[in-house]
Order: sequence, then C-alpha cells, then structure tokens
Amino acid sequence: MAMALVADHYGEVVVAPFEFELTETGFSSLAAAVARGDTLRLAQIVRVGVESAGHYHRTLVSRLRVGGFEVVELNPAAVKEARSQQLLRRLKSDARDLGAMAELMIRGGGRSPAVRSDALATQAAWVAHRRRKVACRVALANQVIGQLDLVFPGLDGCFADLLGAKAGRVIMVEICDPDRVRRLGVTGLRRFVGRRGVALSTPKAAQVLEAARVALRLSGAERVALGQVLAADLSLLAKLEAEITAAEAALSAVLADTPAGILTTLPGVAVVWASNYGSAIGDPTRFAESAPPGQQEMPHHRSQPGSPRRCPAGLRPGAAPSRDRRSRPSCRSRSATRPRDPRPQHAPLCPGPSARCRAPRGRSGARSARAPPSPGGRAVPR
Repeated sequence: MAMALVADHYGEVVVAPFEFELTETGFSSLAAAVARGDTLRLAQIVRVGVESAGHYHRTLVSRLRVGGFEVVELNPAAVKEARSQQLLRRLKSDARDLGAMAELMIRGGGRSPAVRSDALATQAAWVAHRRRKVACRVALANQVIGQLDLVFPGLDGCFADLLGAKAGRVIMVEICDPDRVRRLGVTGLRRFVGRRGVALSTPKAAQVLEAARVALRLSGAERVALGQVLAADLSLLAKLEAEITAAEAALSAVLADTPAGILTTLPGVAVVWASNYGSAIGDPTRFAESAPPGQQEMPHHRSQPGSPRRCPAGLRPGAAPSRDRRSRPSCRSRSATRPRDPRPQHAPLCPGPSARCRAPRGRSGARSARAPPSPGGRAVPR
C-alpha cells in the first residue's frame, strides 16, 4: 500500500492524499489522479516524485517510466529535513511526508532514477546473488568445522584446508568416524578414498589414522546425532558451492557485454573481481561531467586576509609535484649548507610578557639558562 497527492508548482494541493496498492490496478488509480490534476491546472510539465524505500519503490518507478512519466527519486533524509523545516521533525505521518516531498520537488530536489542496461542489470543481480551465497557458505563452513571437532576431533589439523582438500571432503562425507578409520588402517583408507576418484598419499593417511587413534570421542547416541547433523550440513554446503559456481558462470557469460569486461585484460584480475567492481560502479557514463585524470584543479589554500598566499611545501603556483630526485636541489655537504631556522626572522627569541619562560634545573638544583641558537647557528651572547 502506498499514498500519493497531486500539487501544483505553487504548493497548492490539487488532489487530496489518497492510498493505492502497488499493483496494476493501483497504478491506474494513480495515473487517473495525475491526469485529473493535469486537466485542472493545464500543466505543461508533469513530474512524479517517489521516495526511496529500499527495493519496494523500484517496481513503481519502472512502471511510471514505462507509462511516459518524468520520475525523480527523493532521499528519505532530504524528506525528513524538509519536514523539520516546517517544525514537524518529530511528527511523522504519510500526509506530512507527502507535503515535504511536494516542497522538495518545487525547489527542484530529487534525482533521476538510475537506469541500467540489460547487461548491467543482469550483472548486478548475479553479483548480489553470489555475495549472499558466499556469506552463507562462510557461516555454514564455520559451523561444519565446529561440529567436526565433536564428531572427529583432530581431523581438521591433518589438512591445511580441510573443506578445500578433496581427500578431506571424502573422509568427512563418507567415513567421518574415528572407529571406522582405525579399522581400515592406512592401506584400507587409501583404497577407500581412491575408489571415490581421489588420491591419498601414505603419509597423509598415516596422519589421519593417528588422529583417529588419539581422538577423544563423545558418547554413542550424541555422536550419532551430531554425525547426522554434520552430514546434512555438508550436503547443504555442497549445494551452496554449486550455486556459487553457477553464479560465476553466469557472470562470465555477461561480463563481455559490460564496461567492466576490459578489466580482465589486467594481470591478476579475474571474472569475480571485475564483476564486483563493475556492479559497484554501474554505468560509467553517469560520470561524464567529471574532469579527465590529470586535469583536476589544485585545491586552494585559504589564508588570513592581507597575508601572502601560501602553497603546500614543495609546490609552486601552477607547478605540479614531482617525485624525480634529479629535480631537487643538491646538497654538497652538511657544513656548506646550514639548516635554516624555521622561525620567521622577525620573531623574538624569547616569548613575550604574556608567556611564562621557565629555565631547566641543573644538577645542583639551581636554575640554569642557555641562550637559544641564532639563525646562523652560533650562540647569542647575553
């Protein structure tokens, strides 16, 4: 359910607030109300503003664009700020929000909704799908490792990546029981894993057998129940990995039709990284007004009125910074080029009357004072 009103450019309400459903029937009611307001005011421009609401507003925006309406999206924070300007920040209702939205549109607020090509929309959908499945896989993998520590303690330490090792996955799925592994022995374990099309070396089989021999086991009933739960989680983990593989295949098929396809020509950039980057950027043509690289304006450093304009260290007005060591002035020796005093020449050597100057104490407890160095590097006589 949604709510709308129709107002003119002066803020006068033409059609009072009304509710409509987010269906084709509700859209027909909205279009009829807009047409009625257009007839009453003889409007030359009709603009429809929709407040962003996660994903709920996207179908309405798409239907309005297909219907030929000019649509702008309004940020909920901007709507709240407009409502606060009417001293109604804490009084929230749909009618007050509609009034604030009308005021924003009168002032020219809102932005055009993002329009993506079919390839970009498909890429964004598969990237989001894969991201959700990867997050589920990470959480489920942690749960699997935790349950394995109760069913077969020590098996995780036999492999650097237990879930990524084919032999480790076969042992977890087929014979995740220390007693069975002990009965098989090294030769039997290698033969059992080999029948599943996976090779297992003799040292690794001996390591697994030793872990099964020293494993602390739970009671029979609890261990059987946890083994069944572990098997179910492993089956779900395999399905998630299959969906992730399918998502990556779909991304590989659509990547060539998107602007991010050129990223795969860079060393070390594969389909997943390029697809994630392209989905985050979206349509690059929306940045057409930005200056090309190397033509950005240098930042202006403000100074006090009447003082000379300062530039960053190492920069001159109109000059670009350089990292070439050959462009720096050469220093022949430390004695030939003395360091300059960073203080201005007209600054006093001691603080003024308003500051407190405290001399350090000597070894005997008496106060001793040392004259500060002069700009030339020599001590100033008292």
